[in-house]
Amino acid sequence: MPVCDGCGAQVDDAHIRARIERLEMATRYRPIHIQVLLLDAAPPERAEDFFYRAVGNRSERSDGARAYCNALLKCTGEDPSRFSSEIDAPAELQRHGLFLTNVVECSTGSGLAAALQRCAPSLLKRIQFSYKPKYVMPISTALQGILPLLREGGWTDRLILDGGAPFDVRSSPAAHAPGDLAAAVNEKLTKAVSNSA
Repeated sequence: MPVCDGCGAQVDDAHIRARIERLEMATRYRPIHIQVLLLDAAPPERAEDFFYRAVGNRSERSDGARAYCNALLKCTGEDPSRFSSEIDAPAELQRHGLFLTNVVECSTGSGLAAALQRCAPSLLKRIQFSYKPKYVMPISTALQGILPLLREGGWTDRLILDGGAPFDVRSSPAAHAPGDLAAAVNEKLTKAVSNSA
């Protein structure tokens, strides 16, 4: 069995094809100049929940994926209800110079922590030599452990953090009042993008 470049696991051909498909979908919406790289831990288990997968009907996504998509759209300062379908969400991020990527390029299930440690060094190379963003914004609490690597890699002044920690875009409404997280994220992004001009 081949070893996947995206997660470091021994996998079958279907896993490799799914990874390549996700990369192709994301590449369609990659800005020429990335202002802010939104960094998540790993893509969702369900293919329909992948942010860059075009879905015309919101019911195809899980409730959590719809909330995630809405939170990312709010990062642009837009109201998600103004979009007729979620197909417009990736284009809106692209228009604002935002790009979402994952440290681990494949769904990992319970092995996320080990996969993050395996993939973090290659992530740093992707950031420095491929993405070349002005700012990096971790949006998953699972990324707390890779912050030292990002700082050692020279990104200290260009990390957008929530009080020294990654943002938690997937946090439950019980942890934050509705809109609080999106407002904080939008404030940081607006400041970062305006300072980079």
